[in-house]
Amino acid sequence: MDKYYSLTKTLILSGIQCEKKLWFDLNDKIKLKDKAIFRSGNRFNNVVRKHYGEGLDLSDEKEHQIVIERTKEAIQSDNINVIYEAGFLFKKTFIRADVLIKKDDQWTMLEAKASTGVKDINISDLAIQSFIVKNSGLDVICNKIIHINKEFIYKGEENYKDLIVEVDITKEVLAEENEVEHLINKFLPLKKSDCPKKETGPHCKDPYPCNYIDKCSPPDTDIKNVSYKILPYYGKKIESYCKTNKIEKLKDIPKDLLQSSRKDYAENYHQIIQEAHIKNTGWINKDISEQFKKWKMPYYFMDFETIQQGVPIIKNTKPFEQVPFQWSVHKLSEKGKALEEFSFINFDHQDIEFNFLKKLIETLGDKGTIFVHNHPFEKGVLNKLKEKPKMKSYSDQVDSIIDRIEDTLELTRKNFYSPEMFGKYSLKKIVQAIPTKISYESEDEDAVSDGGDAQLAWFKCTDLETKPEDKEIYKKELIKYCSKDTEAMYDLINYFLKLKTSKRLQ
Repeated sequence: MDKYYSLTKTLILSGIQCEKKLWFDLNDKIKLKDKAIFRSGNRFNNVVRKHYGEGLDLSDEKEHQIVIERTKEAIQSDNINVIYEAGFLFKKTFIRADVLIKKDDQWTMLEAKASTGVKDINISDLAIQSFIVKNSGLDVICNKIIHINKEFIYKGEENYKDLIVEVDITKEVLAEENEVEHLINKFLPLKKSDCPKKETGPHCKDPYPCNYIDKCSPPDTDIKNVSYKILPYYGKKIESYCKTNKIEKLKDIPKDLLQSSRKDYAENYHQIIQEAHIKNTGWINKDISEQFKKWKMPYYFMDFETIQQGVPIIKNTKPFEQVPFQWSVHKLSEKGKALEEFSFINFDHQDIEFNFLKKLIETLGDKGTIFVHNHPFEKGVLNKLKEKPKMKSYSDQVDSIIDRIEDTLELTRKNFYSPEMFGKYSLKKIVQAIPTKISYESEDEDAVSDGGDAQLAWFKCTDLETKPEDKEIYKKELIKYCSKDTEAMYDLINYFLKLKTSKRLQ
């Protein structure tokens, strides 16, 4: 921690979410990975600076004392009316304001959020800033949130005039500002205290996912002694029973309490999962072969990657719509034949959606079963594409593709479970339970191992400062990752087709 301060706005917000989270931030902080959400925020901040015009920009200055001194000089200057990333210090708490604007010798403070509206946490955010700024000697008369207009449609030529929405939340900030000093006094001692005791719960994901969840709730690794919390949709009845009876292990819950029912899962799937872990054996629906009858050759295994741009760079797209930029397809023409592999990837071509769809239609042909994992996602992307003016002529072909789709996620939920999956039905968990060479594990920092990494790679590949050779690395990693998903689906279907014996829990 800097010698001049102990808290920041971000740390206080962390403490509001969970004091244990703040304790880790102060005493055992983990190194945060680069994320797509950070890149999206940076792009929005660049638009904000262009929107509000010339001023003193302190965003590149990292030395806190210099930031504070230059901020004081700028406030006193008659020639500076806009300050970006101004710095203030009070009660050992340091904050930086996204934008300060002076008009008629009165100051407005604006906080930029790359989201589509104002959240409660944003009010707390500005309340903290307002308290520190005012106690540093600057009387801010107005507080505003700047967020993204979700209905904005990008028409090109870097015209983002209507992207920004300002919301005056001065009244709400003033109402919360009085609590800030109490929070500072409460949180300052945490640096030298013991780690607070706090159980996991909804606060672990609200308002933001906690980076320390594995410290508070380590992943289950002991198959026979797993927590009941691995159960999908276990509900309040089971949770209440377990808390009342001080039960943590799945094996200790009475079987008759696990009367689960969801149409997208096997009948009594909670009992199935419990028994699989108690006996350390997998479960396969004896009727699974009935599913095979409706499948038609050739088989296709398909996966999409999409991006929510935040600040759109592709014409005729909105900030947070799912823009597809990559697909992978594996094709099995005949049983026993080798797989064929096809792919599409592009990042910022202005006709990316049209090219994405056109090549996909050509690759999938007009017959055969198409397997995806979690069909609402791919179907949703396809349905939106066919409504775009340039692609309406492909509407019938898109509908035909959608009609051919089978969902391996739903297929697995209804017909298969292995204790190695630990209650999860993602492909990353399924590959740990079936014969396959596919692995999502990698120690390479540039490796793409999940959807979040794929979105980050898109931001890197559309960043003008990224070197061409680095873009090629990210591109290859994306192709490798997306291909893993489609090949994993093939291995799953192949595993089901080869099963000669099956068993069903009674």
